[in-house]
Amino acid sequence: MSFGKKGRPREDVLARQREIYEAVSPLILQIGARQLSMRQAARAACLSIGGLYHYFPTKRDLVLHGLCPEALTRWCHDFHAQFGYLANVDPEQYLDRCLDDTVQVIKFLRPAFHAALELGAEAFWGVIENVLMFTIQEFTMVMRLLVPEVSEQELDRIGRALRRAICGGMLDKSATDEEIRGELRALLNGYKSHADQELQGHAKFTITSII
Repeated sequence: MSFGKKGRPREDVLARQREIYEAVSPLILQIGARQLSMRQAARAACLSIGGLYHYFPTKRDLVLHGLCPEALTRWCHDFHAQFGYLANVDPEQYLDRCLDDTVQVIKFLRPAFHAALELGAEAFWGVIENVLMFTIQEFTMVMRLLVPEVSEQELDRIGRALRRAICGGMLDKSATDEEIRGELRALLNGYKSHADQELQGHAKFTITSII
């Protein structure tokens, strides 16, 4: 049996860093990474300057946090822990959750993406490529569940279209969540409808050939 007060639970540093980064994100987009001061960032995050440096030792760490591999891995893990079961239970609902999550990921990445362009952080391209790859793989998997007979060629076309839309969402500072989600949904619906029509046409051709 142990006595005395229990120790304080260990802080979820990644979660706290995400809160701070998201509070500062509008400033990164508005005035730019170079012009942003740590004092301005601390004020936006309702922190003391010392508190801000505790979580982000440098301004570069702060403005590029959206491209931090650990933060993105955590995001992916949290999403699958909450919604992963839907993939096999209800693919349509899972697709909706994937769309919602992708919009939020774009919103999370966008300030760091622009900061990296401004600061010349070439290494961030590898992180972007990984995000695009995993996101497109996720949508591809859902499309296979929704349209099992979809061809690999069609899936490749969908993937490239999604890639362009996601990159556009990160580049366009004025794009709203609703606009990005609508564009992604329209792309997926369009390709899904096209795939369904091709399958129906193939089925009709097969029946006619048999007759």
